Amino acid sequence: MLTWNYKETDELWGHDQYKTEEECILDAKENYGMELGDTIAIGTVYPYIVSADIDVLLEQLEQDAYEECGDAAEDWDISDSKHYGKEMDRLQEEVTKCINRYLLSIKEVPSFYKIDNIYTVTVK
Repeated sequence: MLTWNYKETDELWGHDQYKTEEECILDAKENYGMELGDTIAIGTVYPYIVSADIDVLLEQLEQDAYEECGDAAEDWDISDSKHYGKEMDRLQEEVTKCINRYLLSIKEVPSFYKIDNIYTVTVK
């Protein structure tokens, strides 16, 4: 998907998303007063995808256990991907699903995105 903006350097782009460059230009002309010869920036939209980093989560649990229980928890190595790789992959998938269900339930599914591959075009 594509979107457009007045300047390519703006951090926030507030226009709709379109399938083609031509649709971006049409929106700029019809709805925002851009005229022939004006320049607009067009970029590819990359939605933010929520994904849990299970390595970081498990390492944090290990650190928390060590802080609370000291040396007794020192050998608790639950983030060892060499030993638990498949299990960690499944856990990451399940935790990510759980987080996405949570975001949906609180109506906070990300609607923001990254814009890349930005270029300018002249309105025709």
